[in-house]
Amino acid sequence: MKYSLLDGIKSPSDIRKLNKSEISLLSDEIRDFLIENAKERGGHLASNLGVVELTLAIHTVFDSPTDHIVFDVGHQSYVHKLLTGRMSSFDTLRAPGGLSGFTSMRESEHDAFGAGHSSTSVSAALGLVTADNLSGKKCHTVCVTGDGAFTGGMVHEALNNCPRDIPLVIILNENGMSISSTKGAFASYLSRVRVSKEYRKLKDNTKNFIDHIPLIGKPLHRFCSALKDFVKGVIYKPNYFEELGLYYIGPIDGHDYTKTCAALELAKQMGKACVVHVKTVKGRGYEPAESSPDGYHSMTTSQSTDSFHSAFADKLTSMASDDDRIVGVTAAMGIGTGLDRFGAEYPNRYFDVGIAEPHALTFSAGLAAGGKIPFVAIYSTFLQRGYDNLLHDIALQNLPVKIMIDRAGLAVGDGATHHGIFDVSFISHIPNMTLLAPASYNSLCEMTDLAVSLNGPVAIRYPNAAEQTETLKRFIPISNDPVCKISADFSFDIVPEYLFLTYGNLVEKVVSAADILRGEGMNVGVILLECLKPYGPVAEKLLPILSFAKRVVYAEEGIKNGGAAEITREELILRGMDMSKIEYRIAAIDDSFASPSTICDLYDFVGLSAEKLADKMRD
Repeated sequence: MKYSLLDGIKSPSDIRKLNKSEISLLSDEIRDFLIENAKERGGHLASNLGVVELTLAIHTVFDSPTDHIVFDVGHQSYVHKLLTGRMSSFDTLRAPGGLSGFTSMRESEHDAFGAGHSSTSVSAALGLVTADNLSGKKCHTVCVTGDGAFTGGMVHEALNNCPRDIPLVIILNENGMSISSTKGAFASYLSRVRVSKEYRKLKDNTKNFIDHIPLIGKPLHRFCSALKDFVKGVIYKPNYFEELGLYYIGPIDGHDYTKTCAALELAKQMGKACVVHVKTVKGRGYEPAESSPDGYHSMTTSQSTDSFHSAFADKLTSMASDDDRIVGVTAAMGIGTGLDRFGAEYPNRYFDVGIAEPHALTFSAGLAAGGKIPFVAIYSTFLQRGYDNLLHDIALQNLPVKIMIDRAGLAVGDGATHHGIFDVSFISHIPNMTLLAPASYNSLCEMTDLAVSLNGPVAIRYPNAAEQTETLKRFIPISNDPVCKISADFSFDIVPEYLFLTYGNLVEKVVSAADILRGEGMNVGVILLECLKPYGPVAEKLLPILSFAKRVVYAEEGIKNGGAAEITREELILRGMDMSKIEYRIAAIDDSFASPSTICDLYDFVGLSAEKLADKMRD
């Protein structure tokens, strides 16, 4: 599809050549492009539709890459990518080695800071400004932060450390939750006055005049400022940002390009730390996305609702009817983890704490200390943010918090920032944690029941996928011990010489690798582990089986260093396995963030495709 204006935008400087009517047409073309692209390839749609005019205004007023532009999370940066010369590469968006679905310093000089997790932008922007000041550079830094990000503590930590006299513009993009209580006719009038150049000029001139009155100038200025603050406090509630010493402009209609440009230009001219508060509508210009912004937040080409998190949500909701100690906790991912279903049934026992994973975990520890059984569902990539809380507040006190680790494994579309490949490694080193990896919905339900009965912390990890029903039919139980569940795809009358060990969603590729090798005449079997930690009992069960093997390949969709394969190997050696007779190989993500630079199959890139796994088993 041809676009009369968008096709000609190669850099932000091209935007500044357009008149107001052309900007309006360009906005429409950008929305058409985003909608068409999302229908074909998926991706974050609603958030990007909501920032079209805002992003155009940013690139009109500021000069990227001389001025730094930082996007919180980065999932709303598609418009920014289009305006900075990446339109021709959009057919690779969210493909391994293609355009990132978030900002990436490796991808473009216009991406001042890489993102993927929320609430980091103000801290990063403050660091960039400070670095520029130390280097003597004269430029501005802009960060675009949604109201949702303000539920995360990092934003407030950064604001607490933000000096007043720095060229930092913090754009608060409010598209769902009101932060400032500026409502009513007077508040609207006050916003209009505050964004006018005349108001700022008059204010500065008045200050200078009063300050230069002999003897009484400075005391009079302090009195006038105090009086002004008193009057403001009487008429409307104090503004959070101004209380912190920051300048505040807004709220502005973020879909009004002219007004947004005027507000940003004023903030730029001030050269001070300033918050520009804009209001936008998620999904703007596309009725289905406006009506259901959550549904169009991240579109996928697959519309299946059959998934592990759905099975978990149904199971927990059912269990809660018989046990009033059970509560559900999530960190702004109620829909993504399925816990919103639990919340609909038990609203008083469901807690969405916002984008605050550390708080979610310690809050759950408090619930457990108070006699409840909290199930806290967090994506694997976001659980990393709460490691100290997991270790110090939950495990050290042996509190029965149940951590449901969603999105375990590689995140093919979202890439390195969202890969769930580190949780097995960092949880394995926490002494009293139980770590389970169900391969089926039935196993997940059994393990959810088991978690309640275990008086200590339990982590259950599962992928963002449906169970692999046909593959799982090939397996028969070796051990049905609830804390040591193991199965295999071969008869125990004759143990194969070549054995794969694996867990989780990788089992399908491992079975395919085994089938390739069987076709070549090799005697190959697959052992599926659904309990990882405690590692000792698992090694005890495996030892007599592996003793008959010539070669073992442990395949895991996680980081190799400190992962399950390495720890299992050590446990087997401790129990007497002679590694001089059995060759033990590991197929895992080896000291890498699994982030290719060219288009490829991600599993092949990290050595976990069926073909690469077969290669690992061969001589």
